[in-house]
Amino acid sequence: MPPEKRTKTGKARGGRKQSRQTDAAPAPSKRPPTSLFIAWALAVTFLVALIHFAGQSRRLPEPPAAPPAPKITKPDDSVPLPQRQDLPAMASASKVPPAPRPGGVPFPATSHRPAKASIVIDDLGPDLEMAKQFASLPYPVTLSVLPYQAHSREIAEMAHLEGREVILHLPMEPLSASENPGRGALLVSMSGDEIRRNIKAALDTSPYFDGVNNHMGSRMTQDERIMNTILSELKARDLFFIDSMTTNKSKGWKVAQELKVPNLKRDIFLDDDQSADAIRSQITRLVKIAGVRGTALAIGHPHKTTLRSLQEAAALFRQEGIDMVAARDLNK
Repeated sequence: MPPEKRTKTGKARGGRKQSRQTDAAPAPSKRPPTSLFIAWALAVTFLVALIHFAGQSRRLPEPPAAPPAPKITKPDDSVPLPQRQDLPAMASASKVPPAPRPGGVPFPATSHRPAKASIVIDDLGPDLEMAKQFASLPYPVTLSVLPYQAHSREIAEMAHLEGREVILHLPMEPLSASENPGRGALLVSMSGDEIRRNIKAALDTSPYFDGVNNHMGSRMTQDERIMNTILSELKARDLFFIDSMTTNKSKGWKVAQELKVPNLKRDIFLDDDQSADAIRSQITRLVKIAGVRGTALAIGHPHKTTLRSLQEAAALFRQEGIDMVAARDLNK
């Protein structure tokens, strides 16, 4: 190619190249439209809101707040008790009766007093040493002394000095003619004056008698007229009466109540059977009766097995909470 043509061509090409670079406007950069950006922002906002409300709907409700604990304040000891406003409510609450048992049978009334029991030892008088051993038991017992025995006066005085309750074991006529009640016994055939004289003579054997219980007497105690005579005499001397209940038909305790003579009646005999097992069983019965009824009275006799059993029973009485008392204190 001739030189002038190459030059012309080169200029032409170079001219076109320069014109493309200097005269053409720069290409604008690509940006998303504004409407698309707004739509994207709204979508994101809607998604976040949807997630938030979905989480709130699945959350368990908050438990209700516990009420504040009442403020405990010490009672003002300077305020006299009758002026405190809460006392009437407390008093009325304490009078609410216990719920009835099934079947409509109410519970027995409760008492804050402990159960009480008394033990009377009959037939004392012939043996002074045996009487001393019963007087040395570690709880109160009542010693009942027959009149006109070898050591009747000594035993009554010993019991008094030892702080033991002592009563007259007054002989009375039994149902069986084969049984001998002993010297000075009261008989159905006696007049009122004879009965009173015999009672006075028996009581005069000791100044320390606090009361009387019957020795035998199953015939006498069934007769209300005779028991009225006997108990009127005891009332005049301010003595109490224990019905030994030698018969279930005895009227002694009933007449004593009518005359307002302080009186008791036997619940159990301890030693009709003198074996140790039988006596322990009777002592257990005494405890049960006292626990159910509140009081119980037993009569025993001066046997060695009875003495040993009563010595051993001291622990049982303590364990069961039985308050052992003299007979006259049983109903106090």
